[in-house]
Amino acid sequence: MHPQERLRAVTHRSASWTQLVGLGLLCCLLAVSADAQTSRIKRISLMTPDLDQSIAFFTGVIGFTLDFEGTLPPGGEPFLGPVFNIDASKPIRRALLSTSTEARGLFLIEHPDSPVPDPEKPTAVVTVVEVESIDQTLAFARAAGAPVSETVTDVTPEGMRFSEAMITSPGGHAILVYELSKAP
Repeated sequence: MHPQERLRAVTHRSASWTQLVGLGLLCCLLAVSADAQTSRIKRISLMTPDLDQSIAFFTGVIGFTLDFEGTLPPGGEPFLGPVFNIDASKPIRRALLSTSTEARGLFLIEHPDSPVPDPEKPTAVVTVVEVESIDQTLAFARAAGAPVSETVTDVTPEGMRFSEAMITSPGGHAILVYELSKAP
């Protein structure tokens, strides 16, 4: 066999071997991935006694955008009644809001009979939101009359610096806002 023909045969076998090894690794990866957890959080749902006030807070203070606001007709969505302990035989106002990275990540449901919020005792659930500027967000919160905690600065396990503070929404929700440092 001529040296060039031998080289082509070896190269062809090498390419086939490389392709076969790559295909084997891909199969292993797919097999492992099939067993991996694929869960993700779709959205946070919060009840509020005043939908308009909550929309204004989450858009004007926290920086969400309003995607949809409307009223469900009586019996319009069967899960809302039992899940949120509200009378679904009456119209229910609700809204969907987004951040720049999470489409429709917040679902607000108006429940006029919600307990009156106590800023000293926010709800047991904390919604954590990354903001572009914590100083600006906290200034907006203070201007809106929302209770704001002190700002804490720390380092993530990966070594990134961040600042965070707790804001209580008009609906009594604990909103932890944080900003990752732009510096390494």
